[in-house]
Amino acid sequence: MNVDVLRKVPTIQEFFKIEPEGDIPAETAMLLNAMEEVVFEKGQDVVTFGADSADGMYVILEGTTDVLNSKQQRINILGPGDFIGELGLINDNKRGATVRALDRVVCANISKSLFEELAMHNRKVYGIFMNMLYVKTTNLVTVQERMKSELAIATRIQSGCLEDDFTEFNKLKDISITATMRPAKEVGGDFYDVFMIDDTHICFLVADVSGKGVPAALFMSMAKIHIKNYAALGLPLAEVVSRANNQLCYKNEEGMFVTSFICVLDVETDEVKFVNAGHNLPYIYRPESGFEVVSAKANLVLGMMEDIPYREQRFTLKKGESLYLFTDGVTEATNSVQELFGEQRLLTALNNHVDNVGCVNEFVTEMFKEVDDFAAGEMQADDITMLYISRV
Repeated sequence: MNVDVLRKVPTIQEFFKIEPEGDIPAETAMLLNAMEEVVFEKGQDVVTFGADSADGMYVILEGTTDVLNSKQQRINILGPGDFIGELGLINDNKRGATVRALDRVVCANISKSLFEELAMHNRKVYGIFMNMLYVKTTNLVTVQERMKSELAIATRIQSGCLEDDFTEFNKLKDISITATMRPAKEVGGDFYDVFMIDDTHICFLVADVSGKGVPAALFMSMAKIHIKNYAALGLPLAEVVSRANNQLCYKNEEGMFVTSFICVLDVETDEVKFVNAGHNLPYIYRPESGFEVVSAKANLVLGMMEDIPYREQRFTLKKGESLYLFTDGVTEATNSVQELFGEQRLLTALNNHVDNVGCVNEFVTEMFKEVDDFAAGEMQADDITMLYISRV
């Protein structure tokens, strides 16, 4: 290909340390001149997982591609300026991923044999290429370290948004409460909240945002703020949820949504008003029957559709009783043979610890242990959140 064409590609300028208007070292020009234009039509593989790497390195000039793992799952998207298979020029490894054209893709390509021929006649070609790889790898490590640092900051910010001091609520008559969220990644999409609306009404909730990672955490923050702001106004709970839902629907171009179980307890009358926005049903403990699932009808999840009505429902939480709320990271925890922890195991686990229902921190610790013992070291695939309120 024409060197003047390739030198205008920003990533090639960066990769080969070429000044836009400066002279190109002879060895670099030799390498770029040796590259040939190759065209891939939509659906064609540029490289295929497990294939030989003799075709060498590609640089995308036009079009976009999917990067697929061995299970044909998308792990990245590449576009103009991105490099494909550069390590194929210097090692004999098989291709570690499939890169497939999403539309018509034009690439500059140099095969492994041609690169080796050039390097044999001019060892500086090999040196320039190795230096290029070193710079790229160094830059990649720097970017990864920055991302790691930013994720650590995001984790601290998210942790700061979740209540971890329940002293204020535990001073209320016959009330003990605690909650924990353990993310599957550095940041999670689960959340909980506990706050006083007034002197006699306490709001508590758990929720689960679709997706994981930073996008879910951002949407989580929005949902948490909207619910708390409207609840603090003392509005009827159904209206609180309806208004929060409308706010989450606004410009929700990514189609994210939130499941949530939202409660308001009147500490004087023992009445709990709640809205179930498509969430897992909690379990209530009563001395005469142990733990059993709360009977409730589901409403639509939050963020899916504007101006829909939400139904306020009620039950009582009296002295001597407890309530356990959770997200589906509990019931969908898996073991080494991909069995789910499931609702029946959860109910059994809850009832195995009824002697400890009055000690909220110890009780939640035991429930996490039940899940972890079942998983037996399997990687946590989803965020896990538990909120427990006891009047024992």
